Amino acid sequence: MLRRFVLAFLSASVVTAAVAATPAPSRVALASTGDQRWELRVNDAPYEIRGVTFTGTGGAAAYERDCAELASIGVNTIRTWGTGKDTRALLDAAHKHGLRVFLGLWFRHGQPGAEDDDRFDYLTDTAGIAAQHAAVLDAVRTHKDHPALLAWGVGNEVFLNLPNADAKLAYARVLEAACREIKLLDPHHPLIAVDAFTLGVPWVEKHCPSIDAHGINVYGPGINGVAAALAKAGSTRPWLVAEYGSRGDWDTRPDANGVKLESSDDEKYRVITDAWNTALRPHREAGRCLGLFIFNYSNSFTYTNLKHGLLLNDSKRPAWHAVREIYLGKKPASPLTRITRFEVLSHSDLPEKWLTVAIHFHTPPANAAGQAPDISFAYNFRAASARSQRDTVTLLESRPGPTPHTWLVRAPGVDGPVKLYALVRDSQNTVVTATTSLPRPLSK
Repeated sequence: MLRRFVLAFLSASVVTAAVAATPAPSRVALASTGDQRWELRVNDAPYEIRGVTFTGTGGAAAYERDCAELASIGVNTIRTWGTGKDTRALLDAAHKHGLRVFLGLWFRHGQPGAEDDDRFDYLTDTAGIAAQHAAVLDAVRTHKDHPALLAWGVGNEVFLNLPNADAKLAYARVLEAACREIKLLDPHHPLIAVDAFTLGVPWVEKHCPSIDAHGINVYGPGINGVAAALAKAGSTRPWLVAEYGSRGDWDTRPDANGVKLESSDDEKYRVITDAWNTALRPHREAGRCLGLFIFNYSNSFTYTNLKHGLLLNDSKRPAWHAVREIYLGKKPASPLTRITRFEVLSHSDLPEKWLTVAIHFHTPPANAAGQAPDISFAYNFRAASARSQRDTVTLLESRPGPTPHTWLVRAPGVDGPVKLYALVRDSQNTVVTATTSLPRPLSK
């Protein structure tokens, strides 16, 4: 009898210890401080989002390393667009390294060519709407008690990609129906609707009372007009910048070859520091803007990542240094490489399919004495028909040219205007890029 009592006592003690060791769910609230001022509070402490969007560098196996690095450069929050089989691993890694997660709940888009090349009809597809609703609520039930959870990001640019007002109204009603139930399941984490600029704001304000704040995806100089655009759209809620980076293609004019070239890395760096220190500062201090997410923490060799990524393969990009500067106040240890000119000199005086290109530097790569710069070349075919093809970047064969600052590059074998990249890696393992373009077919 005594033995049975001792065993029962020990078993209960183990259970109690296990329960005590389980971190408590976070309690997050948006508290109004009057005069359209708000404060985001996590477990009753003020919290300002200093974030990046997150794709990661190698799936769940790399989450520990990714979260540790992000914490080391001052990031306190990461944003995802949806949930999946690896979400729990990401939440666990984030919690271990003191990060919180703005966790996406995915809602389908209304036309192909948008996210996932998906087509979905919010007016007629009742079975699809029901399945989506069930999946969203299941994700909330699964993750609502994790201590790393900061808030729910509902949708991403769905209003932007719906074809007409009837579809937008139908989606707004679907969104509110889901958010109303999410509130019942999880009253402790805010719901933030994310869309392109302020396109979703009037619909959310009128039809979605369960949503707590607006998430704004904006790129380039548009960030300076967010507050005025929100007021014009009738916003009565706090907001955050859910994606930010340099100018998007939609704000860039084609060059003479019909190619939209990229901002310089200098500009990409500067727009990040200006966004935090200048454009958003008064709105953060006024209690209207809850914070910022820089797009995007990824290392893939793709068009999107070359344009906006913080990493490239195993190297850093200037945006990585810019993020560290805005969140920790630390500038690069030495000046980053600056490319002043990248141009095609000739494609007619060499054997077929070879180009002569030149690269000039204001700040040359910081390589060891006598070491040649680590320079490579690649191309992107933005005129491809499929979204996946438009995002593909392909390396090109190259070798040093006959004169200083020149290289010979094998021309890409596609029909149509192409974007040509120069990629320069310095001894600090930072890659800077520049772009130019080629007509196709090449003239002889």
